[in-house]
Amino acid sequence: MGGVVVCGSLGCSNFAEATLDELSLCRNHFYDRAMKRIEEYRGRLQTLEAAGGVLEVPEFLSQIIAQTTMLVTTAKFLGPGQRDQFLDLSLAAMQLFKRAQRAPRLARNMPVLLGREADSVGAPELTNTVDVSRRGACVATVGSWVIGDKAWIQKPAGDLKALARIAWSKKLGFSQFLVGLDILDAEDFWKLESTSSKSKRR
Repeated sequence: MGGVVVCGSLGCSNFAEATLDELSLCRNHFYDRAMKRIEEYRGRLQTLEAAGGVLEVPEFLSQIIAQTTMLVTTAKFLGPGQRDQFLDLSLAAMQLFKRAQRAPRLARNMPVLLGREADSVGAPELTNTVDVSRRGACVATVGSWVIGDKAWIQKPAGDLKALARIAWSKKLGFSQFLVGLDILDAEDFWKLESTSSKSKRR
C-alpha cells in the first residue's frame, strides 16, 4: 500500500502536491522553485536575445504549465490569493515558452516609429531596428522602458502599425538603450515569410 508522499524540500514535512525536476514538492516549495527557475531562464534568454542567439526550450517550462494547471483545478483549500499566484506562474511560463520557440532573429536595420501605448499625445520616436523576427524585434531607443510596458510600432513609409510588449531592456550608455519587442497583434509584421518566398523563387 502506497503511503503519502512528503515534500522533497529539505526540512519540509508538508504533503507533496506537485513535481518539478523529478522532485515531489508541496505547493509552496513548488511555487518558490518554479519562480526561481523561471527568473534564471529569463535572464539567460534575455542575454542570448540581446546577442542574437537562440536558446532551447527547456522541459521544465512545460512541467510548470502542466503542474500549475493541475494545482489550480484539483488542489484542496487553495485560497484566491494562491490561485492567482499559480495562474500568474503558469502565464509567465507560457510567455517564456513562446519566446524560446519563436523564429530566430535576422539582422535588419530598418527605420521604425516607436511610441508608448499610454501616451496618446506624445510624438513617437523615429529609430531603427537592430534585428527582427516574425513576431519580434530588437530596437535602438533613447527612452527608458520597463519590462512589460506596452508600445506601438509603425513603419514610417506605410500605415502598418502593431501593438508590442517590452520583453527586455538593456542600457548601452547615456540615453542609449536596446529593447526587445514581442509583437502582439501581427503574425509577420516585417513580411519575412513573403521575402523568404521571393528569394526561393529566384
